[in-house]
Amino acid sequence: MVVSMKKQFSLFSMVVLVGLSACSVVQREAYYDRGQPESLLDVSSEEVSMGLGSISSVDALSAAVEKDQPTRAELRCNSGESRCNAAMEVLKLYGVEYNQVAASDSKVTLIYDRVVARDCDNRYIDSHNNPYNLNHPVFGCSNSSNMVQMVTDKRQFIRPALLGFMDGEKAVKNHRDAYLNPPKDDNSSDNYTLKSVKQD
Repeated sequence: MVVSMKKQFSLFSMVVLVGLSACSVVQREAYYDRGQPESLLDVSSEEVSMGLGSISSVDALSAAVEKDQPTRAELRCNSGESRCNAAMEVLKLYGVEYNQVAASDSKVTLIYDRVVARDCDNRYIDSHNNPYNLNHPVFGCSNSSNMVQMVTDKRQFIRPALLGFMDGEKAVKNHRDAYLNPPKDDNSSDNYTLKSVKQD
């Protein structure tokens, strides 16, 4: 009788321990990617292919790029052809990065990376499995949403633009002038001397 009571108690205690250990597991959504601006972005990619069979197709390419500038382009044509060179000139004119591949079928594929910011889900989500006292999953979402909305070109989140050559040269020149070779003048600390002020 005492042995069976001990077995029942040990079985009961094992069930309680297993139950408590299962409750202490923190769910992934309770701590992962909370409050990050990137979690509010929806990223998709769209491809539009156009043939380069006639000279009017280059005009259509120019009109399409002018209306909605793509992120990048794939150019499948031989570089010696006049329509291929004209398509390259159009892409260069609008500053579209392109990859040219030699092929017999003359066509260009415009690739658009679409980045859209979602609104914030401000509802409170109660988490009973929270032994570490973490904030609820949407904590800080409003701040992240404001940050995302302040950026006009949302593609900067997925493909940030680097400094151009002119910007880079100017930054290096400013660094050299200000820190590496500072100007020496009468007001600098190296040449500072006390000067008497003549009083009237």
